[in-house]
Amino acid sequence: MKLPPWSDVEPPSSEIASRNIFRVVVNAENQLLVEGERAKVGDLKSKTIEFITNPNQSKDLAKSPKNAIVSLQNDRGTSYETYLSVYNELKAAYNQVWNEEAQARFGYRYKDLQRTEQKLIQKDFPLVISEAEPSVYGSL
Repeated sequence: MKLPPWSDVEPPSSEIASRNIFRVVVNAENQLLVEGERAKVGDLKSKTIEFITNPNQSKDLAKSPKNAIVSLQNDRGTSYETYLSVYNELKAAYNQVWNEEAQARFGYRYKDLQRTEQKLIQKDFPLVISEAEPSVYGSL
């Protein structure tokens, strides 16, 4: 992940619509909660893709891929293995979205595109995974 450059200037306050935030929580028992409901890691990729792309224009999912924010929060008791599995599924969702868009636009897999073409896709489907400070053991 590439972080933005450091700045001493306070960023402007902006209200983010709740529908544009996909909440993923892993508790101290390594249980996954997606939008407040128990889920399996194996289902996370498809749920994330649906949130990002919102194919049926649901009012409960991201308004557009450019507005989609995936919020990931772990408990300090979450195992690293579980954290990594969850993070990898979130990243895999973006990889699939990018690949499908590359195929639709250019007829090639995303990884086979020129860097400028990849940037066009990333501009329309930006990877935004916000990692919240881990909670104290057992408080999620």
